[in-house]
Amino acid sequence: MSALYRRPDWVRRINKFGLAVGDPALIVPLDPGEMLAKARASLGLRDVGDDEWIESYHRRLESIDRESRAHLLGRLLGRAETIRVLETQLRLRKHWDEVPAVLDEPIERPIFVVGTPRTGTSILLELLALDPQLRAPISWESHHPLPHGTGRSAEEDRTFRMSLAEAEQELWADIQPELMSLHELRSDLPCECTHFMALDFTAGYWSMLYETPGFDAWANQRPHLVTQGYRAHRRFLQTLQYGQARKTWLLKTPSHLATMTSLFAEYPDAIVVHTHRDPMKVVPSAASTTTMLRWLRSEEVDPIAQGLMAQHGFGFMLDQVRQQRVDGTIPDDQIVDTRYRDLIAEPAAAVRKIYDRVGLGWPDGHEDVIIGYLRDKPRGKFGSHEYDFATYGLDPDEVRKTYASYVDYYGVVEEE
Repeated sequence: MSALYRRPDWVRRINKFGLAVGDPALIVPLDPGEMLAKARASLGLRDVGDDEWIESYHRRLESIDRESRAHLLGRLLGRAETIRVLETQLRLRKHWDEVPAVLDEPIERPIFVVGTPRTGTSILLELLALDPQLRAPISWESHHPLPHGTGRSAEEDRTFRMSLAEAEQELWADIQPELMSLHELRSDLPCECTHFMALDFTAGYWSMLYETPGFDAWANQRPHLVTQGYRAHRRFLQTLQYGQARKTWLLKTPSHLATMTSLFAEYPDAIVVHTHRDPMKVVPSAASTTTMLRWLRSEEVDPIAQGLMAQHGFGFMLDQVRQQRVDGTIPDDQIVDTRYRDLIAEPAAAVRKIYDRVGLGWPDGHEDVIIGYLRDKPRGKFGSHEYDFATYGLDPDEVRKTYASYVDYYGVVEEE
C-alpha cells in the first residue's frame, strides 16, 4: 500500500509512536463507555438516545477498536469524531426537549442525488445548490448544527463552528493529499448526508472509514435500524430548517442506493436524481476511493477486497434498484435519470433537463451562474485521479459482464 499511496512524513512519523509502544491503543483508547462519560461530563447532559441507540454505539466502537486495525492517527481521528458526535447528539436531544416544535417542521418533496461513487453526484449537488430556491446541508453545519452556547454572539458562534469544521474535515487532505483529486474537501461546500447520518452509529459513515465486520454482521440482522436511521435523517433536517425560510432540500450520498425502499418510506414524496456513468470508469475509480479512505486510518488495507466490493457490491445495488423500479417497490415516476457524459459535455443543459423533469422553475440567468461556477472550478484543479484495474484485482471483461444489464437498461455509453 505504501507504494500505491505515499503518506506525508509527518503522518508516517506520528504513526510510528503507536508502533514504538507496541499498540496504538495504549496512546489513543477507543473505549465507548469512557468516551460517552467524557461527552456527558463536558456538557453536563445525559440524554444521548434510547437503549438501542446506545447499544449500536457501543457495538460499533468496540468493533472499530478490535477489528479495524487503525493506526495511531486513525484512532485519534476516530476518537475525536466520536466525542464530537456524542456531544452533538446530546445537544440535539436537549434542543428537541426544549423546542418540541422543531420536530413538527415539514420536510416536503426533498431531492436526493443518488448514484455510485464517481458518477458526478458531488458536482451535480453543487450545481443544483446554486439555485436560491433550493437548500443543501453545508459541511460545517452538518458537523456543528447547533450553537455551542459559550456566551458568544450568534455570528461569533457561527464563525467558531465553521472554524471547527474546517480544521476537522480539511485535515483529511493534509493526511492524504491525493484525496483532493477525488473530492474537494471544504467545510463551506454542500455535503453528503453521510456526514450527519454519522450521528447514528449504524450508518455507513463509520463503515466507509473503518473495517468493522463484527458490527456489520450484527446490524444486518436488524433491518429496522435502517428505518430508524432515516427517521434521524429527517430530524436533523428539521433542526436545520426550524426558524429559517422553508426551501426544497437537496441531499446526496451513494449509500442511499442500498436503502431506497427505506428512503421512500420516510420521504414518500421524494424525488431521486439517479446518476449514471460507464462502469469501466466507475468501478476501478470507486475501488481506489474506498481504498484511500481506509488507508487514511489504517496500515492494513486490502485493495483487492475493495475492488471486489466496487464491482459486485455496487453492481448488486444497481440491479436491485432497477428491479424495484420495474416491479413498483419504489416509485419509478419519482426517479429522474441523468448521465455523467451529458453533465460534463453540457452542464447547464443537463441540469435544466432535471429541472424540467422535476417541475422546478428555471431562474433567470441561471445558465450563466452554472457556467461561472464551473469556470472557477475546472476539472483536474487538484490533479488527476490515477487508477487501474490490476491494482484492485479487477478484470475488465468481468466488470463488463457484471454491469451488462445495467448498461443496457439505462443506455450507458462506454467512455474512451
